[in-house]
Amino acid sequence: MDFDRIFKIMDSSFPDSEMRTYKDQKKLLDNELYHINIEVNEENKIIGFLAYWDLPSCIFLEHLAVLKEKRNKGIGKKFLTDIINNSRKKIFLEAEPPVGEMSKRRINYYRRLGFKLNEFFYEQPPLRESEGPQRLMIMSYPDPVNEEQFLKYKKDIFKNVYKIDNI
Repeated sequence: MDFDRIFKIMDSSFPDSEMRTYKDQKKLLDNELYHINIEVNEENKIIGFLAYWDLPSCIFLEHLAVLKEKRNKGIGKKFLTDIINNSRKKIFLEAEPPVGEMSKRRINYYRRLGFKLNEFFYEQPPLRESEGPQRLMIMSYPDPVNEEQFLKYKKDIFKNVYKIDNI
């Protein structure tokens, strides 16, 4: 797998606060719970990816990105429908609150695929030492969850993804 190409796409698609450093991101490849699905073009170059965690309690989608010039061609939808169709677990992802045009578009994109926006307070722990926690929202598939229902999944996510045991 061409990790450098994946990281380049990630770096151009996400702010630093929503991704790990190159070294920390690459280290995840050694974790058996972490997976990256890729899409390649006719030259066999990676044009998009979905990075996710197959946790004991759920699937946690961490990063979905497609090269800017390849967007709106169904690549992201294919990634998501594949994972939806091949998992019997609840699926979660973090999304920015729907305050700006782009965040509203992203949330509506996930909604069209069946994800539900859950209306409780959530903070993503920092992914880099130089960053603070991020105020985000949780989207779930196939059903909405309340904060109490989400707690068991949150414990699994925080333990495995963020390396935090005491929530």
